[in-house]
Amino acid sequence: MLEKSTIEKINQRKKRRVKKKTIFWMIIMVVAAFGLWYQQNHSLHVTTSFQSQVVEENKELTTLLTYDPLDQSSFGVYEKDMIQCTKDGVKRITLDGHTVWSQAYFMNRPSLIVSNPYVGVGDIGGQQIYAFGDKGKAYIVETSYPILQFTLTQKGFLGVLQQIPTGHQISVYDNQGKILVDHITYAEKDGQPLGIFLSPEGEQLVTSYVDTNGSEILSKLTFFNIGEIGEGQIDSISGSYHYPNLLIPQGTFLDDHTFIAIGDQKILSFQVNKKPIESWSYLYSQKVRKVSMKGKKSFALAFGDPLAGAHEENGEIARIYDQQGKVLGEQQIKAPVDYLYHTDNITIVGTGRTFYGMNTKGKILWEYTATKDIKAFLPFSDYKNFLIVSQEDVTFMQLK
Repeated sequence: MLEKSTIEKINQRKKRRVKKKTIFWMIIMVVAAFGLWYQQNHSLHVTTSFQSQVVEENKELTTLLTYDPLDQSSFGVYEKDMIQCTKDGVKRITLDGHTVWSQAYFMNRPSLIVSNPYVGVGDIGGQQIYAFGDKGKAYIVETSYPILQFTLTQKGFLGVLQQIPTGHQISVYDNQGKILVDHITYAEKDGQPLGIFLSPEGEQLVTSYVDTNGSEILSKLTFFNIGEIGEGQIDSISGSYHYPNLLIPQGTFLDDHTFIAIGDQKILSFQVNKKPIESWSYLYSQKVRKVSMKGKKSFALAFGDPLAGAHEENGEIARIYDQQGKVLGEQQIKAPVDYLYHTDNITIVGTGRTFYGMNTKGKILWEYTATKDIKAFLPFSDYKNFLIVSQEDVTFMQLK
């Protein structure tokens, strides 16, 4: 017979193993969800303007092209034109069908980022990234290891996360494709990456990792200064913050020194210069359904079911925040939000096949119901014209 203390120790070890397995699979699901979010949202980066006026229901639809769903095509809006990205190449096409520039390649998993005036296409799992400007190819980056994720700023700076045998490598390139920094992290020590985020001028880099080696989940935000200020710092690291029992898969720089991190339970804001300083945080009571962070002055979140232990019952809601975390506007939504696209002047909310256009105060200006499933609903810079991407065609819609 085993002694009571021995049995208790065995049970405690079993509980720890079960807990670690639970944490591991939760992280896998979060990373997978983030990958899907990244593919859907980072290929849709445009700048728009919007006037406060109600748009009537008169709509004109024009089919621009059809495509095979098996081609893994993705689309973006670039100025007044359209970007089409496939496994075989990328094109900038005018709405009347003229090709402005094109580039042939072969990628197994092409990922598109449109960040005016730059366009990036990277092979997820491969080792190649193309960056394009207004007139075509700007530079090509050949990585040493498989690409897990990349980000491209409006100034043309590129951040890349790669898988290496012992962990991960983070690389930053300037707008000529020249390497600025390489940083190695180790899975045993640092954990698993959830996201990398680069400031517009490429001088500030933030990484989000999650460490499950301990008894609880620990999120790690690490800040790098790649400019002159960072030259006197070890590995160019200007600071770090650790958050227990919090996952932080998303974030953005609203400008070169304002970083917003979106966690599964709260928003965090940092002022980043010589050292990062947490300036404010906001704890929410509902689960985040969608995030869109394409503005320079604001961002939007859609919320749904209440978090465990929360007493607030707000229902489905889309909310717009400014740089200081103040709510600029919000709108109750009839059904769970499965599409969200926000800039500083327009927010597009989708529930199933129904889409709403909202102004910065959350007022609904128009409503549109599609006849088929929609992958992307993208505004042009005149705020009245939209690119609608379904599973099989691309349509131009004009609101009058």
